[in-house]
Amino acid sequence: MISKTILGASLAVVFLTIMMAPVFAAESWQHKNSSSVTPLNSVVTRVTVVAADNIPQQTSVLGGFAWFYGDGPNTVFVAVTHKGVQDSKQNPNGWHTHNVQLAVGTSSGSDACITGLGPDTFAGTSINGKTINVNVRNSELTGTLTGGAVAFTIVPDAGCAVTRLGVNLS
Repeated sequence: MISKTILGASLAVVFLTIMMAPVFAAESWQHKNSSSVTPLNSVVTRVTVVAADNIPQQTSVLGGFAWFYGDGPNTVFVAVTHKGVQDSKQNPNGWHTHNVQLAVGTSSGSDACITGLGPDTFAGTSINGKTINVNVRNSELTGTLTGGAVAFTIVPDAGCAVTRLGVNLS
């Protein structure tokens, strides 16, 4: 009886892992070839990523691209998609933007922990093949962005005390 219980529990873990792996694995577009930050004028900045593959307009992946602020490592500006998680008024089921606060990742599997989410940022996002461009008002940004960006996937992480959500960088 004990071996049946252990086998059943092991099969459940294997099945759950197989079912969840595609959701958390980085997709081909979640690898950055280049990124930039370009002031268009005194009011608007354009952030850009050229990915390794075509960026989808709609996807079930919980993730996106993050640009770092020059004045601190704990806040990033992100273009993100996470269908089914409604946290944006501008485009809740598609690509939209946030300022996100991060903390050091955990030993349980994330590179960083999500500790806070700024209010809605309204930005113009366009995707053309492998390129995503985001035009954002400087007043929506919390500082000066560097040209460095990364791709990421949002993952559950019980070790992330505030939100139980982490990010894995790709």
